[in-house]
Amino acid sequence: MMIVLYVYLAGAVLVALRLLRHILFKLNRYDWHYGKGNILGSFIFISILWPLLLMKPQLLIDPTEVFGNIGARIRERHQLWENPPPCGSVIRYRQEYGPYEETHGEFLFRAADVERALCTRLEEYPRLAEGDEGAVLNWINRRTERLVEPTDVPSAWRRFKFIANDLVRAGNAKVHCLKCGMALEMNQVVIKDDPGRPGWNYDRLACPQGHNLLVVERAHILMKGS
Repeated sequence: MMIVLYVYLAGAVLVALRLLRHILFKLNRYDWHYGKGNILGSFIFISILWPLLLMKPQLLIDPTEVFGNIGARIRERHQLWENPPPCGSVIRYRQEYGPYEETHGEFLFRAADVERALCTRLEEYPRLAEGDEGAVLNWINRRTERLVEPTDVPSAWRRFKFIANDLVRAGNAKVHCLKCGMALEMNQVVIKDDPGRPGWNYDRLACPQGHNLLVVERAHILMKGS
């Protein structure tokens, strides 16, 4: 019994040292500012329950997943604001994170249409200027009109899906289904919005073959029990 206890304590010390090394040399001010509680909680939890790592030993080599990547996402957004990639007169968007559903849409928008849509949205909701909407507008405002090749919307700007949803429904987009390889006319885009059921309701755009092109959260409806 004592041997088992010694093995457990020795393992806990070694794991704690490995995690501590990662904390000291790999995490930065963004990780600490936005994920301090998660960092400390994960360090204590994993150090105590370190035998769980035997199910996924690669985490001992690279413990990044243990601490999450909140700081990395914030750092990427900060860098995109300070030094955005080139933007041309046409931008391309593919939804990378469909909520629980696979999406296959590729959309081309005129940068000028995106700019107008963003200005309208920010006039209505000024607080969004500090988020993705403000960052996208900052990017669009730096565009080079003579750059005619489509430029991709960085995947870090996850809220661009709401802008894309509005623009497609307004007819200000070129739509392509990557699943069936078909370019769609606007009258071919199928609207499959949820009707207002309990729980999350989504706006859905699909191709005539039923492949989801874009899925966007619209509202969460709570039903009071009788």
